[in-house]
Amino acid sequence: MRILRVTLAMGLSLVAFSSLRAETSFGRQWMDHYYQNPRPNDFVRGVDSLNREGYFDAVVQPDIAIGFFSAVFKQNPQQVERWLRASAPLLSERPRRILAAAAWLAGSPAGAQRMLDMSARDDSDERAAVVQMAMNGPSAPVADIAVSSEPALNLQWGAFLATGNERYITNVLAALGSNQPGLATSACFTLAQNAAADPHVLQICRTQLDRQPESIRAEFQSALNDATGRKPSA
Repeated sequence: MRILRVTLAMGLSLVAFSSLRAETSFGRQWMDHYYQNPRPNDFVRGVDSLNREGYFDAVVQPDIAIGFFSAVFKQNPQQVERWLRASAPLLSERPRRILAAAAWLAGSPAGAQRMLDMSARDDSDERAAVVQMAMNGPSAPVADIAVSSEPALNLQWGAFLATGNERYITNVLAALGSNQPGLATSACFTLAQNAAADPHVLQICRTQLDRQPESIRAEFQSALNDATGRKPSA
C-alpha cells in the first residue's frame, strides 16, 4: 500500500460508499452507479464534475477513488493516456496524482510516467520510491490485495463501484476475521451499510453468510439486520 502514502502523502480514512448516494451531481451519479450503467465515454466530464464539487479534496476519498479509477482504467486500457491528458488541464495536482496512481495500479505505462513526471518536485526519498514503483509496476491487482488495512478495504469498495464484481465484496468479508485493531469492525460496518443501500451487495452478503465462522456469522447477521431494518431470524 506504499503507493497511497508516497503519491498522496496523507492519512486515509474509512467511508461507506452508500453515504455518497445522497449527492446528485453528475460526477457522483456517474461514479456511484458506474457498474450498473458503465459510461466510460463520460470519463472527462465525470472527473471534472467530481473535481468541481471538491470530491478529491476530501480526506476520506483518495483510496476509494484510486480503487474505482484503477478498475475503469483496467477496463479501458486503450483510453488511459488520452483520458489523463484530457483531464489534466481541468485538475489541480492532487487529483492528477490520484488518477496517475490509479493508472499505475491498473498497469498503465502512462500512469507510471505521470507519477514520475509529478515526482520531480518531491523530496529525494519520495522521488526514489516513485521511481522504484514505476520501474517495478504494481505488486498485485486490487482484487489480489489482502485487506489488511482500512486503505486496502476502501480500495476494494472503489473497485466494486466500477465493476460490481463479487470478488471485491468477498475480500472485504475476509477482513471480518482480522486481528488488526478496528479493521473487522470497519469491514462489518461498511458491508452492512452498503448492503442496506445496494441490493446487489446485500445478495452477495447473504450468499456468503453461511460460509463464515459461527462467531462472525452471528455478529454480521446482527449488523445486517440493524442496517436493513429487518428483525432477527427466529
